[in-house]
Amino acid sequence: MKPLRLLLLASSFGVLPLTSAVAGEEILYAPAPDWVEVKPLIAADSKGAPLVLVEQQVRLEGGTVTSYNDMAMRLSSPEALTQAGTLTAQWMPDKGDLVIHRVELLRDGTTVDVIAQGARFDALRRERQLEQRVVDGIRTASLALPGARVGDVVRLAYSVSMRDQALGDEMQWEGMLLAKPVPLDRGNITISWPAGEDIRWRAKAVTAGPQPVERRGYRYLSFDLPIDKQAEMPGDAPLRYLIPPIIGASSFSGWSEVSEIMAPLYLRVLGIAADSDLARQVEQLKSASTDPLIRVALATRLVQDEISYLANGMDGGNYIPQAPAETWEHRYGDCKAKSLLLAALLRAMDIEAEPMLVRTSAGDALPEMLPMPGGFDHVIVHAVVDGTDYWLDGTSAGARIDNIAIVPPFHYGLPLRAEGAELIVLSPRLPSGEGDKLKLVIDSSAGISVPAMYEIDIELTGASAAPVRAMAGQIEGQLLEQMVSSIVGAVLGDTQLLTHDLSWDQTKGVANVTASGVMTTPWRREQEVYQLQPPGQPAVKISFAADRARSAWRDIPLRLNGPSSQHLELSVVLPDGGRGFAIVDGAGIDEMLAGIAVRSTADLKQRLFTLKQSVVSAGGELPAANIAAAQRDSARIQRQLPQLRAPEGARARWNYKGTDRDLLGPLERAFSQLIDKAAEDEIAQAYANRAAFRAGTFDFSAAKSDLDKAIEHEASIALYYQRAAVLTELGDLESSLGDLQTAEALEAKGESYASQIELLGLLGRADEGVALAREYGPMAESEEDASQLIATALMWEGNSTEALAVLAKEAGRRPGDGELLNAQCWEAGVWAKIDDAMLDVCTRAVEKSDWSANALDSRAMAYFRLGRLSEARADLDAVVSKAPEIAESRFMRGVVRLAQGDKGGRDEVQLALHMKPSLAHIYAAYGIKP
Repeated sequence: MKPLRLLLLASSFGVLPLTSAVAGEEILYAPAPDWVEVKPLIAADSKGAPLVLVEQQVRLEGGTVTSYNDMAMRLSSPEALTQAGTLTAQWMPDKGDLVIHRVELLRDGTTVDVIAQGARFDALRRERQLEQRVVDGIRTASLALPGARVGDVVRLAYSVSMRDQALGDEMQWEGMLLAKPVPLDRGNITISWPAGEDIRWRAKAVTAGPQPVERRGYRYLSFDLPIDKQAEMPGDAPLRYLIPPIIGASSFSGWSEVSEIMAPLYLRVLGIAADSDLARQVEQLKSASTDPLIRVALATRLVQDEISYLANGMDGGNYIPQAPAETWEHRYGDCKAKSLLLAALLRAMDIEAEPMLVRTSAGDALPEMLPMPGGFDHVIVHAVVDGTDYWLDGTSAGARIDNIAIVPPFHYGLPLRAEGAELIVLSPRLPSGEGDKLKLVIDSSAGISVPAMYEIDIELTGASAAPVRAMAGQIEGQLLEQMVSSIVGAVLGDTQLLTHDLSWDQTKGVANVTASGVMTTPWRREQEVYQLQPPGQPAVKISFAADRARSAWRDIPLRLNGPSSQHLELSVVLPDGGRGFAIVDGAGIDEMLAGIAVRSTADLKQRLFTLKQSVVSAGGELPAANIAAAQRDSARIQRQLPQLRAPEGARARWNYKGTDRDLLGPLERAFSQLIDKAAEDEIAQAYANRAAFRAGTFDFSAAKSDLDKAIEHEASIALYYQRAAVLTELGDLESSLGDLQTAEALEAKGESYASQIELLGLLGRADEGVALAREYGPMAESEEDASQLIATALMWEGNSTEALAVLAKEAGRRPGDGELLNAQCWEAGVWAKIDDAMLDVCTRAVEKSDWSANALDSRAMAYFRLGRLSEARADLDAVVSKAPEIAESRFMRGVVRLAQGDKGGRDEVQLALHMKPSLAHIYAAYGIKP
């Protein structure tokens, strides 16, 4: 079980307060035991680290473990006073006593005895983990500390005793060793036992630690706290490397004795009475199949599905399991009860089976740990069929014949045998069943630059299906849609659901998540062509990235995820019958990679691209010496994964004109369905989504209609900005300005000022724009932002000399700033204030901006103003090639082409005005007309 902060350990296996548990129904008050060395506090302790003292003295004797705990904390702030305002201690009434020794306040050199003043702890009976169906029997004592003040030192000392009914005279204890930089002045853990007792101890993460010394007939082992700061470990190391410093002591001689002591608790109640209800259940299992492995799967499923989880740690229940007949009758039990029932069912069918202790987290550390029952936190069943080991977990879910052979990542287990047993290895092996499956159809038939339709079917099996199974049939409405959206979003990103469902197939043990809807196009422009990296590929997630550069880390293995089995079936419907589309890379893959089986095949036939891919991992760990080779192999496999390349000239968003717009019909209908199904609080967003689609395909009139409806249902700042942009393209500049002003009134950040200044300039009210720009100064994020906006407003006002001077001054303060250089170039270019010196500024802007599209577009304007049309054309060609969606560059390229006598420029101007009609007004204001 996992140690929790010096006090207690808890798990589904039961509750074992190794660090100390408490017993007796009544809270006792008495001086510290005679064997305890009480440390004094002095006035000087009122200053220093928040923790003044952390003292733990543990005595193992005669089958009882008694732990004396003494803690002092400075109340140096109101927050510390609040934190320490309630004192608590915990115990288990069926195993020992809680004895309060002192509650004191050290103040100005004097000691206030809170207990002597009559304060008493209350015993709280509420179970801490009842919501998780765990009744652990741990009781909490609580005291609201009276009279404490900021500046006091509060001290609490108490003892707890522990004698576990299940262990007889055997003893065990484990605690954490606080390490630097914990803010502790002084501390100590001391363990003692009679010199004649055969007690073993082990400290983890402590080098050259102390050795026991003998005095007055007892052996003492002492550690001063805090210990040295622990060496940092890579987070991807096996979990045994990440366990914090701990110290343990035990009377168990080895793992075999642990097995031998624990075994009778299980073996004595392992039988099934003849002619009982449980015996009849065995006959039903036997009649279902003669195949022993199918019987194993059916029995495991029965225990998982028919027995609910409830852990009862009271009256020895932390280690003592309830009998199979009782579990079957009550239909509940914890991991001990479920495993005992499952083992009984299997043995009754003559299948070799035994209960086995495991550690669910950091199980790989067990061989390095001190042998004791507290090293485990779970019980499973070890079965053998035809010489093959099977590890069966009655508290898991979804066990079926296809996944029954999966090896859980527990690393080691301890079989419970009357003669005792040693740890056995749970060797990883590749899952043999179908595992989790993803079937995905993406319909890009409308085009690769517009949203796509999709259908998705996710099948989850085994333990990964449990969370979905728990929700199936239990949630509905928006909650169901949100859950499905979250699951689908993990594969596709943000999508809009047209249909959705979540179900559980009891026969197959499969959780199904299905959905259909609209998604952002998965195609991305790469190196001037559109490419698709197929979504949902499990092989994309394969990574052996591990930092082992530090010399101390060179030999640390890499922890691998698993076991897992993931399968993808993807289909993509292509536009234009698939003409010109091609698979890039995509060579078939069928190989083992560091214990991971990877298979992938891709095919392209006319309008349908298909991909089948699977990644099956056994888990485990990768030796450090093999990490580099695995990284190289992984990189090679990533390069082999298929990508789909679209032909040059594939239909873009701006090509949906005339009858070609009919291709968008299915998407229009889908967005209409999304609006129709939207809940009242979602309607505005549904309209806004369709407006974005329509504006993105340049149907501004329809987009405005949607935005009007969205704002009517639920106005927002974002919607006003969205409609303002659309109104500008429709030429309604006054209304656009009104929306921007409304948005600014709702959130006065000045974010609309640049757009307002341009609109005011177009409307002949440039002076108002200058006033806005000057108003923006105090709220701007930087001086250069404020300067650029003022320069723009002055340019619209016709005050080019002052505008360029403002920019030049700012550029002088930040020489080499590519953004400021570009601002100078752009403003001088559009307002025809270019000379050779300014052209040099433009070139430096291009160079400083890493040849960005914006800087090239600005320099092209400068070349145009100087009549250097060929150079302007070259820059604009580069921009359009890199960023064809920039309508301004297309417009100017059309203008340049016309100026060169190329009549094809007229078509390009018209295309640019289709994409952004407002360019006609804006560039006319600049004095540029095609």
